[in-house]
Amino acid sequence: MDLQQAIEEIAVPFLSAIDAFMVDIHIAQRDQHNVVQLFVDTDSGITIGQCTELNRNIGQALELQDIFSKSYVLEVSSPDLTKPLKLFRQYRKNIGRQFRVRYRTNDRVVELIGQLNGIDGDQLLFVTKSNESYSILFNEIIESIEELPW
Repeated sequence: MDLQQAIEEIAVPFLSAIDAFMVDIHIAQRDQHNVVQLFVDTDSGITIGQCTELNRNIGQALELQDIFSKSYVLEVSSPDLTKPLKLFRQYRKNIGRQFRVRYRTNDRVVELIGQLNGIDGDQLLFVTKSNESYSILFNEIIESIEELPW
C-alpha cells in the first residue's frame, strides 16, 4: 500500500462521520518535512470548523499509525476554486455555475465554456452563452474548472 492509500484509509472513518469525502491528496517535500494536503468536501460544502476538526482527528490517527519516517505538516481544506472538479458528486452542488470544460469526443479534445444546467444520469448538461446545449458524459471530461465572474 502506498502512502496516499494509507492516509486515505486512515482518514475515511473521520470523513464518513461528517458525511464528507476525499477529493484529492497531495504530498510534497518542503524543507526538511513532508506537507500532506487533504482536499475534502461534502455535498453541501465543508466548513472551516469541519476542516479544523478533521485536521485534529486525522492528525492524531496518523501519529498513532506512525506512517511517516520524518516530520510532516498536515493541511486539511476544501479544494479551492482554481482546482478542477475531480469527482462526479462535486458537480451537483455546482449547478448554475460557469465552467471551462475540456472533454473528449470522437477521438478529439474539445473545450467549451458554459453553465452547468443539470445532471441526467451520468451526463452533465451545459449551455453556452450562445445558447448551445451540450450533454457530456462524465467519463469524457478531461478537466472542468469553474470560470469566475471577475
